[in-house]
Amino acid sequence: MRRISLAASLMALFVLLLASCTDSTQGENVEIENYILSHNLTVTDTSGVKVAITTPGSVDRPSETSIIEMTYTGKYLDNTVFDKSPAGKTVKLKLSNMIEGLKSGLALLGKGGVGTIIIPSEKGYGGNPPFGIRKNAVLIYEVTVIDF
Repeated sequence: MRRISLAASLMALFVLLLASCTDSTQGENVEIENYILSHNLTVTDTSGVKVAITTPGSVDRPSETSIIEMTYTGKYLDNTVFDKSPAGKTVKLKLSNMIEGLKSGLALLGKGGVGTIIIPSEKGYGGNPPFGIRKNAVLIYEVTVIDF
């Protein structure tokens, strides 16, 4: 009987996990690219987050400590809406409390800016989303920045 060391077993498990993560990331990237093409978007890539800027807004950009007043709709690649600001109202959120993908995307928009932020799952909620959000989902936020 052949024995495999614990270190060798752990290394094999690590390689398997890394390969499966790479496969899911590649599949997710293809889905994101298909969404961009099918919606005829021109995007800027900021650390994996894709931002389609409709209106850039003012030249001022929010800082990490900014409280951003905005309207938004959050949806999945299949266009199912999972969250949105109340109709006819704005919300005020601190940039530092937002998920990584929103931080990256909103940093490109000034006051009056309008855009679509496409967030890969690793820059969103990943495998540990809050109640009501799909696990490992690509998130799309259509945002209008009012003020900060």
